[in-house]
Amino acid sequence: MDLAETNLRSVPLSFILTFFCVLTFLLQSPVYGHNLGQSYTYLKIYDDKITGRFEIILDDLNRALSKGTTEPLITEDSLSEHLDQIHDYVSNHVRFSIDGKQISPQFTGVDTLHAKALFVLLDFKLLENHTTPDFIDIDYSIIFDLDPTHTGMVLIEQYWRGNIFNNERRPSLVFSSSNQNQRLDLSNYTMFSGFTGIVKLGVKHIWLGIDHVLFLIALILPAAMIRREHYWEPVTEFKSALLYVVKIVTLFTIAHTMTLSLAAFKVVDLPARLVESVIAISIAAAALDILFPVFKKKIAWVVFIFGLFHGFGFASVLAHLGVLGEHMALSLFGFNLGVEIGQIAVILVIFPVLYMIRNYAFFPKIILRFGAVALIMLSAVWFVERAFLDSPVQKYVLASLSQLFS
Repeated sequence: MDLAETNLRSVPLSFILTFFCVLTFLLQSPVYGHNLGQSYTYLKIYDDKITGRFEIILDDLNRALSKGTTEPLITEDSLSEHLDQIHDYVSNHVRFSIDGKQISPQFTGVDTLHAKALFVLLDFKLLENHTTPDFIDIDYSIIFDLDPTHTGMVLIEQYWRGNIFNNERRPSLVFSSSNQNQRLDLSNYTMFSGFTGIVKLGVKHIWLGIDHVLFLIALILPAAMIRREHYWEPVTEFKSALLYVVKIVTLFTIAHTMTLSLAAFKVVDLPARLVESVIAISIAAAALDILFPVFKKKIAWVVFIFGLFHGFGFASVLAHLGVLGEHMALSLFGFNLGVEIGQIAVILVIFPVLYMIRNYAFFPKIILRFGAVALIMLSAVWFVERAFLDSPVQKYVLASLSQLFS
């Protein structure tokens, strides 16, 4: 028994353990929540306006409006009846000033949020048809007279120039009873900082978007080898192998750029469940071609077609973040540039290693074979999760099983 065969028998257990550890990590989702003893002001800053939202615990509002008594004045059901009082209280305890002129928020809507407590959400407009100021001075004193330990947070939820999108975790200002007057500095945010931020977002997404990276890896894995009828043979020239990788990645880039643009401009819209399921299938398809010559010389077409669906996946991410609301052309160009930089970085890390170990006997027997099997297994799990979990099919199957065993 040679070393390669010994390694083949020793891989499955460790592979399975690693596989399920990685899977558990990937399927975990972060939990976000609002904290007690805190109130929040979220700002969305655009080139010509500023909108926002106050989030305050209902019990705190009751204490403030009832002057500290424990008797609840406002309930969730009666919230609309007390909006004028709430608006007056908030306006008197959160003051915005721009260039020495006080700007009063214009309230536009109300909602509630059940987190660790019941929060009242008050939407407002601060500026409209106005260029973004360099500074906003804020005087914040909500609840401080009733609770000196209370904390008020101001967060920029969205600002293209600052590369801030859907931010609900990083406060820009933190107010306390001893620090009620602060300045929000917007002067350092420019179009260039926004563009470079979008490029970084593209790089980050390709690195953290593990399904996109695994699709690339499935394509790159066999690049240092040439498939013969019954075996793999190492390539003799680095240049030819690298050109193959460049061609594949270029096709992938062209494809996902096309559909990302079409989806961003709402020319084509596909269901997210379909897109994410096909992306999972793309990994399995590329990996399957390593085990069996399924596509042969048509792999370029496969890469291009699946790349189209990856582009819809990118568009879904950008839409969810709110990136596509402003400066569409710059956003698309910057994000695609970042994705391309991220892809090149992946290639520069992985391909030279594959080329250096291509002559070892374990490469085709272990790296290619077990790498392909691992990719197929992982993509199968993702496909089932994306295509069927919490879907009409799953609900039908569960209902049928419930009737069968009831």
